[in-house]
Order: sequence, then structure tokens, then C-alpha cells
Amino acid sequence: ETPHSALALAVLAEEAGFPKGSINALTTLNTVAEVGEALCKNKLVRKLSFTGSTRVGQLLAAQCADSLKKLTLELGGNSP
Repeated sequence: ETPHSALALAVLAEEAGFPKGSINALTTLNTVAEVGEALCKNKLVRKLSFTGSTRVGQLLAAQCADSLKKLTLELGGNSP
């Protein structure tokens, strides 16, 4: 249930000439913990930004804690 603005940001970044892979929008409902863990443990990922539920934000914060990976969270609310 990713807000449309997050998906649009990824499209606009590509159209503006950002290098492929510098901004990625991932969506999942069934494998949230697995995707989060893969991103938090991957040494090539330097920062995560997440917009969504408080529950998933807490999960990502816990998964990123060991490596002190930079993490930006926008949690809760009712985005269109």
C-alpha cells in the first residue's frame, strides 16, 4: 500500500537523469520482513527511506540497528 507519491518520485528521478538504481521503489505485502532484512543487511545499500505503517517502520528500525544504517521513516497517516 505504497503512497502514489513515492512511486511517482522514483519515475520522476529516472526521467530527470538519476543513475539507474540510485532510487528504487519496492512494494510488498507478503514478504515485508524478508525484504527489509535483505535491504538492511546489504552493504551496498547506504540509506533506506520508508513511508508506511508504524509496524513496518519499527521492524526496519530494529533490522537496521546492528549496522547503524541510515534510515528515514514517515509513519502512519492516511496517504492517497
